[in-house]
Amino acid sequence: MERYIMDLPYCDCGGFIRPSVVLFGEPLDRNAIEDASHESEKADLFIVLGSSLAVSPANSLPVLAKENGAKLVIVNMDPTPLDSIADVVIHNRKIGDFLQEINREMGE
Repeated sequence: MERYIMDLPYCDCGGFIRPSVVLFGEPLDRNAIEDASHESEKADLFIVLGSSLAVSPANSLPVLAKENGAKLVIVNMDPTPLDSIADVVIHNRKIGDFLQEINREMGE
């Protein structure tokens, strides 16, 4: 069972329940980076949702995809450093609204 102490999730055993994300300042798993790079190289379409594209190495993945022939779509409230290489750039849209519109367009 999960409970919260000072807004942090803890197990009844007293241990901290760690989220399955990389927190700021933590190193990335080397295998995850290699897997992401490999998949980016194979992509036909690379969609960036809600990222400033200011943090390395994640900001290199859209470039890698584009260099290998992928179309690049960036959806972010503000401009990013990679807007100039994107095939489609969408600003000032909430991600949830954008995804709902895509679902409607696809008939789902």
